[in-house]
Amino acid sequence: HLDSDGRVHRVKELQDRIFSGGCDPALRREVWPFLLGVYPWDSTRLERAAILEDREALYKVTETQWRSITPDQMKRNALYRDREALVEKDVLRTDRKSDFYKGENNPNVSDMYEMLMTYCQHNFDLGYVQGMSDLISPLHTLYQGNKQHTFWSFVGYMEKMELNFTMDQKRIQEKLSELSSLVYYCDSELYNHLEREDSSNFFFCFRWLLINFKREFKPSEVYELWEVLWTCPYDTDYSLFIATAMLLQERNTIISRQMNFSDILRYINDLSGTLDLHTILGHAEALFHQIRSQEDLPFNIRANILHLSDTPYSSLGK
Repeated sequence: HLDSDGRVHRVKELQDRIFSGGCDPALRREVWPFLLGVYPWDSTRLERAAILEDREALYKVTETQWRSITPDQMKRNALYRDREALVEKDVLRTDRKSDFYKGENNPNVSDMYEMLMTYCQHNFDLGYVQGMSDLISPLHTLYQGNKQHTFWSFVGYMEKMELNFTMDQKRIQEKLSELSSLVYYCDSELYNHLEREDSSNFFFCFRWLLINFKREFKPSEVYELWEVLWTCPYDTDYSLFIATAMLLQERNTIISRQMNFSDILRYINDLSGTLDLHTILGHAEALFHQIRSQEDLPFNIRANILHLSDTPYSSLGK
């Protein structure tokens, strides 16, 4: 897919292949900067080298800004103190069992702290919110300590995810409401059970949607899942269909055991690392096409989730 100058050709074809089967693990370090907007798809090798050089300089400037805060300034900057404390707390408990982060005085942990503090300065309005360390950690692992690739890929990822982390949590609340609509449409029995158990707010799925299922699958599967979300060819928030597929897979257990909210939350958390990704992805895509083909969809699903006009499904192609 590269020409002699290093430009990527047939981008749509490449994205579709990644969506259908994931990226070759050996190529992820080269492909992810394109998927996350670090490099334009039509950039040459020389242009990418220049982009990286500029980004390195900007990173150093931004890092210097927060490192140069004096103790006296810090006393009068409660926002900085709060963000630093939260970053420090989160990096010390993020993926510490993995080989890349385990052990005392691990430089990879220190680098994650540095990059998240630098991101606070880079995106001062948003700063740091709990959960962001779960998004940068797999990037840092993938790039094996290359801070420039990690940081700028994280910046690109956060451009996709920023609305998840706003203080009002408006987008997350919208996602939970949309998930509720999908489950109600697909499985009214499951929905009615959740409603009886005061669980129809779907708060037990909050973590899934906040950090794109990062804690629900094995690390290698998280990479593949994120690639699917980044290359999804459909005009929808595909994470909603993945979440729906996961819930429908577990619906018999939830109903038969008459689980209440606490039971469901505990059960959902215990599923971490036990789910089969390819089964879930297959169910999610089948679910998407099945729902999209219906003519009598509720307005919320048709307009707000699928973003469909009145054009019949058969004329819309895949």
